Amino acid sequence: MQDKRLQESIGYALVRAFRTVNRDTTRALSPHGLSAEQAHILLILWAEGPMKIGEMQRVLALGSGTLTGALDRMEKAALVRRVPDPKDRRAFVIEPMPFDAKKRKLVERTLQGIEEGCFAMLTPRERATLFRLLTRVADEPQ
Repeated sequence: MQDKRLQESIGYALVRAFRTVNRDTTRALSPHGLSAEQAHILLILWAEGPMKIGEMQRVLALGSGTLTGALDRMEKAALVRRVPDPKDRRAFVIEPMPFDAKKRKLVERTLQGIEEGCFAMLTPRERATLFRLLTRVADEPQ
């Protein structure tokens, strides 16, 4: 690559890193019948419990159309279900469907392994710094 604008672009480097991690995640999860997007949604629901779509949008930093499409596909695949919110009749809560415990552990270990593999070249200190900086950028109100 000769163009200095791309060589020195943090945004371009971040997009390339995202694509690498996403590609590796998709490849590793395909034997489990999950996409990277589906696995991350399930991981959040397993860790945090059922949540409203708006809350899930904030946690995942996804637009409503993208998240709704993903949830539609996941509902069709019997991975999640929409349940009326008992506190707000206009809203729904997304909850994971029962999932085989062994398969869940395997998916969780697969995601952990991908993260370790993709960032293996970084020292623990570099990982912590990268995490802190990316979180700061992602959490900054636009």
